[in-house]
Amino acid sequence: MIEWFIIGGIVVLMYLLVYKYEKKMDKLQELIEENKNNISSNKENINDTNKRIEKNSKKLDEHYNHLEKIWYASPPKHKK
Repeated sequence: MIEWFIIGGIVVLMYLLVYKYEKKMDKLQELIEENKNNISSNKENINDTNKRIEKNSKKLDEHYNHLEKIWYASPPKHKK
């Protein structure tokens, strides 16, 4: 008779452990899905920023080219 109480207790204990484990896994899965959404939105922001950087770098190249042309056209005169 005592054996059945011990077996029943072990079964209940195993059920409780599995139930808690499943709850933790569900919570972790929700967090993973949340992070996936954040990552995808951040990738879009990164791509937009890279496009703006590329546009600005083209403008800077044009300005530097213009400054170099001015420099070669009239180099500074050094005092002797």
